Amino acid sequence: MTTINKKIIMNKLHQKVGLSKRILKTLIDELLEEIKKALELGKETKIVRFGNFIPYETKKRKGRNLKNRKEVEIKPFKKILFRAAPQFKIKLRNEK
Repeated sequence: MTTINKKIIMNKLHQKVGLSKRILKTLIDELLEEIKKALELGKETKIVRFGNFIPYETKKRKGRNLKNRKEVEIKPFKKILFRAAPQFKIKLRNEK
């Protein structure tokens, strides 16, 4: 597994584009903030040639407490689904 954080993205962009790190940090923060806001409002967010972030809510369901084996109700909660764009999928398959 590879972890990518804002600092790594900022440094790579700085090397490739040459913008100042301060400007790149602001751009990255604003981009991620806009994506978060849209998802919090329940809006699907699409990044062209990368993929879609789709928020949805699970249904309530019955579960079981493993300690005492009693049934419990699992409340609905919000999740985010990511679907890769077709161009991105093709690129991933060709690199292997």
